[in-house]
Formats: sequence, C-alpha cells, structure tokens
Amino acid sequence: MLPNPANLMKGKTELPEVEQVGTITLEELHKYDCKNPDRRMLSLFGQIFDVTSSEKSYGSNGAYKEYAGRDITLAIGLMKTEEQWLDRFVKMEKKWIDDAKGWVEYMESKYPKCGKLDKWDEDQETWPELTDEE
Repeated sequence: MLPNPANLMKGKTELPEVEQVGTITLEELHKYDCKNPDRRMLSLFGQIFDVTSSEKSYGSNGAYKEYAGRDITLAIGLMKTEEQWLDRFVKMEKKWIDDAKGWVEYMESKYPKCGKLDKWDEDQETWPELTDEE
C-alpha cells in the first residue's frame, strides 16, 4: 500500500536542473530503469520525472525500484505496487484519476520534470477498459 502523498510533502525545495529528454517513447523510457546507474526516470500522466536523486526509492534496491523506467499512472491510481499495473494505458475511473493526480503535486515538489511520454498524446478514449477479472 502506498502512503498518502500529502503526508510526504515538506516545504518547497529547489529542484536541480536536469537534461531535458523531450517527447520519448515507452521503449526509450524503459532505458532509465532502476539498473541505470546514471539516470532514472518515470512517467505519471505522461509527465516524465527525473528520480535519479532518490536511490533509496528508485535505485536497484529501492522500495519502488519497479517504478523506475515505467509509466506508473494506473498503478498509483489503483494504489498498487505490482508490476502488472505499470505501463498500462486503459480508461481510468474518476476515483483512480483523482488518486493518481494526488501524487502529481508531490512528484512536482520533489523531482524535476524532464520530458513527456508520447503515449499520452493518443486519444485516451481509444484505450481499453480493465477486464472484470482485473
């Protein structure tokens, strides 16, 4: 279970300047996973955040290592940490969207934005729905 992002936020801090990657594909994002010693990134609602500074969360032994190099929107919206919810682009219920959006402000306060995931430029109405079994 994920903590409430509002409980994690502590005052505004100055974010480091990072190299911008522009708009990239999911395959390109995968190169910046927890095993990448130079840079780790993740996507939330298509905004790419550089999480390299948080080794304890997103590094190879980090608590959320699976999130590095992935789009985490559905996982965060469902409050799930399992890999099956990563890189999933489906129609989301309002509650899931609201829960995931609660994390955007936290991420923006802690990690610099460095790009955009192209998948989020698609018409989301064409994305499938989760099955009843899911």
